Amino acid sequence: MRESAPRVEVVRLEFRDERTPFSSRFNDVYFSALDGISESRYVYLEGAGYLEALARGESKIEVAEIGFGVGLNFLLTLDTFMKQSKPGQTLHYHAFERYPVHVDDLKRLYASYPELSAASALLLERYPLLTPGVHSLSLAGGRARLWLSLGDAREQMSLSEFRAAHWYWDGFAPRHNPDAFDPELFREVARLSQAGAQGASFTSAGWVRRAIEASGFRIEKRPGFGKKRECIRASLEKPVPRSTGVPTEWFLNAKIERRGPESGAVGVIGAGLAGSAIARKLADAGYEVVVFDTEGPGTRASGNPLGLYNVQISKKPNPISRFAQAALAEFLREIQELRIPHHPGILRTDLQDPRPLIDSDYPEDAYEVTARGIRLNICGVVNPRELCRVRLEHSRIRLVRSRVSSVERFEHGFRIHRENASSMECAQVVYALGADFRLPELNPPGIALLDALPTHPIRGQIILVPPTETSRRLRETLVEEGYASPVLPEISGIDAHLIGATYQAKTVLPDQEKIDRARLIEESVKWSEFNPSPDPNTVSSREGWRLSSPDKLPLIGPLCDPDSLSALYGNAFRGGAVKQLPELPLAQGEWALTALGSRGITFSSIGSLLLADWITAGRLSIEQDLIEHLHPARFFIRKLKRPAIS
Repeated sequence: MRESAPRVEVVRLEFRDERTPFSSRFNDVYFSALDGISESRYVYLEGAGYLEALARGESKIEVAEIGFGVGLNFLLTLDTFMKQSKPGQTLHYHAFERYPVHVDDLKRLYASYPELSAASALLLERYPLLTPGVHSLSLAGGRARLWLSLGDAREQMSLSEFRAAHWYWDGFAPRHNPDAFDPELFREVARLSQAGAQGASFTSAGWVRRAIEASGFRIEKRPGFGKKRECIRASLEKPVPRSTGVPTEWFLNAKIERRGPESGAVGVIGAGLAGSAIARKLADAGYEVVVFDTEGPGTRASGNPLGLYNVQISKKPNPISRFAQAALAEFLREIQELRIPHHPGILRTDLQDPRPLIDSDYPEDAYEVTARGIRLNICGVVNPRELCRVRLEHSRIRLVRSRVSSVERFEHGFRIHRENASSMECAQVVYALGADFRLPELNPPGIALLDALPTHPIRGQIILVPPTETSRRLRETLVEEGYASPVLPEISGIDAHLIGATYQAKTVLPDQEKIDRARLIEESVKWSEFNPSPDPNTVSSREGWRLSSPDKLPLIGPLCDPDSLSALYGNAFRGGAVKQLPELPLAQGEWALTALGSRGITFSSIGSLLLADWITAGRLSIEQDLIEHLHPARFFIRKLKRPAIS
């Protein structure tokens, strides 16, 4: 688990002229001042075999790049793909960058390259929040995808899993940026390469060639571009296996039977934040999706008129803070792509010093210091129910308002039995239930694989407070051991402030609603807008139940039978090092996206992306060391590793 911070430094460009970006850090231009486009096309797209693979009509083209820089190589690759690809071809592009460029500078630069305007517009529209880790961008109607990993390339590559056929070894001149040509880095390149993978670089320095050859590539010199004497291309002859000295990762040690869109519909049980999110991701990937929910989209815990999307601050990076950071970045892309109405701006009145945000690797333009606290420009509020509704607006999604009584596996898939209605057959099933299946009064379906997981319901309550002349002037959401929203009828649909929220994991008293209403009113006076306190007779409240896990992280991924797991792994974690584990016994075709806790808005966004990756057999859009903290089987594994002492 990484602990170093900060790890990503956002850089600003210098311009020698409008078409020539310069880096003061590396004292070098990003590309040729004479004809950067032609040079990149010759050195990389041609040299690494990409143009040839595109012309051959290869169905899935996997490209990887060390040194994303200003994105020129990517834009050229994407532009060529959009103009020359054949139906059915897809482009997967994996890029690594430690010093990403500020989006405002990219906008200025790209304006001087109208020949790449179509590709650059797509990238700028989806350019991510510049935080550490993996950022997944879907482009060109889903036919192209960019995984942009920010941070130290060697570390990020060691936490990645893909197989590239074409490598662009870019970067500044080796004498200015030797880390981009580090021998250990190229050992990771070999591990992440397909057999026969090709690579290319503008430099032919001897020590660079030796580092590449040591990793298993055969080097070939080519004439350089323009005034440069030579450049190189390479092909992988003898891959170097990864050697980490750690046991086989149990969470990757499984074969998943891929069932594509042609195999049949996917049944999603639950139309809240989790269910609507995964339904949309799968529909975008070409699957027919049937969503089952008795009350429709965004009811129960997902039905508050407003909900926060916020940062998670931690003194040191940990699984929760890192996942929350990735979740926020993905959610910001989603609301932009789906054009979800939102109100940006959170004022953290509990923060006066920005150092916790700096230590948590948030970019400087994400926040500002005010006299009252830290204003978070990237955070805000949305209407969760509207979010669910928009997610489900897709031609491949069908919403069935019916209670599921049970799920039965059969030879070709699953029969989803409905109360007072006929059953429906699906090729796969996703359990996206919240606290519903833990509340007996809702008569939930008995699903053994879900019941075995150690999740528990958490009660939460908000209050709705009529505005006063003073409180109407509130323009941003106040956060400090709770939160208070502005009056936002255009988003929430109500003329009231929302104040919340309680988080109650233990005993719920018969008059809990009254107790919590009084508590929230009393706590609201810490903000001047609600002092004197609201009249209790004018305040209404709403309660809901969230589902949580013991480690406060969601359950995302394939389900497995705990009894089968125990039988196979019972002795694997005892008595010495584990050299080879048997395959994880998965319940093929059964998936979970649940236990999102109090961060369902953002967690559903990244969670659905990861689960869709799993279902479609794509690259998981997160660093690998986080997967074991999200996998539904983690609790069974931990129990085997630390057996109870009687």
